[in-house]
Amino acid sequence: MRFAAMVVANIKTTARNKQALFFLFIFPILFMALFGLVFGKSQDVAKIAVVNQDKSTLAKSITKSLSKIDKLQVEKDGQGDGMEKLKKGKVDAVLVLEKGFAKNFPRHPASIDLYYDPTSTRSQMMRGTIGAVLGGIERSMIKTPPLITVKSKSVQSNQLTYIDFLLPGILAMSLMNSGLYGLATAMVTRREKGVLRRLKLTPLPLSQYIGAGIINQLLVSLVQAALLVLIGHYIFGVKIIGALTSLAILVIVGSLCFITIGFVIASFAKTTEAVATLGNLIGMPMMFLGGVFFPVDNVPNWVKPIVKAMPLKYLADSLRSVMVQGQPLSYVHDDVLVLLAVTFAAFLLAVKFFRWESDKR
Repeated sequence: MRFAAMVVANIKTTARNKQALFFLFIFPILFMALFGLVFGKSQDVAKIAVVNQDKSTLAKSITKSLSKIDKLQVEKDGQGDGMEKLKKGKVDAVLVLEKGFAKNFPRHPASIDLYYDPTSTRSQMMRGTIGAVLGGIERSMIKTPPLITVKSKSVQSNQLTYIDFLLPGILAMSLMNSGLYGLATAMVTRREKGVLRRLKLTPLPLSQYIGAGIINQLLVSLVQAALLVLIGHYIFGVKIIGALTSLAILVIVGSLCFITIGFVIASFAKTTEAVATLGNLIGMPMMFLGGVFFPVDNVPNWVKPIVKAMPLKYLADSLRSVMVQGQPLSYVHDDVLVLLAVTFAAFLLAVKFFRWESDKR
């Protein structure tokens, strides 16, 4: 009963702290909304400027065929305007159909000019797209039977849009911030005020007091996860295809990991200001190198050991694999083991160095 009462007391304390509520719930939602509005739509739409100086049937057929391609935006421009857009990066290629280019087609090949940027991967891909379109048109007009047939078999990929990539990263960042700053700040504040010292004189075991705080943080983490998942799914269209039970387990494991790191911070921090300083020293590098906002697989080789030492990366990767790629929990067991190892190591440090009384007299 006393343990349950302590859990309820911690929940009420958290609910009354408006500043804490903002950073626990509103701040990650604002992050999600900001990046979702900016990057929520797919950025994979290619653009091609078609300069049609010929009014032949072939020219119309080429333009019509390009317009039917998914994720290809066709703009009709003059040659000067199209080339200017290409130089400024506003289009990925310029296709020029000069007047009379198909005059002797199909007895003689039609000559078409395609301008592209060799430094742009998407611009280079346009060459293959245009070649496929023109080849299809040529075969349909000449009616020659193909010498080689291709049997197409569809395979659905799990290619992520940016918002799919971002949602698990924002969730991982929220769990990190909650663990690093939430419980650590509360413990140091109560130590400074002498609350922890007075608790030693009460019948309440300190283990129950700490356990109640941990349960409170885990409940907060689960609510954070639920809010972000609902907003990501219903507002930004993120498809959550993983098992919710696996997601809940990862949230609990990740939250415990950063709660124990928060205990380590509370062990060494003498003031609440020191908690913020140590939290930033630990949290800021992980926020930018932990795979929250962008992939970190292609970072320079000298940075990779630093990235591999960051628990946030393993949490973000495992959440991403389960949430939006539909992988089972067994698929991310290596990530889970790393998080548990960090949790155990941080727990040992916290037990050894945690102080119940302030150095101030």
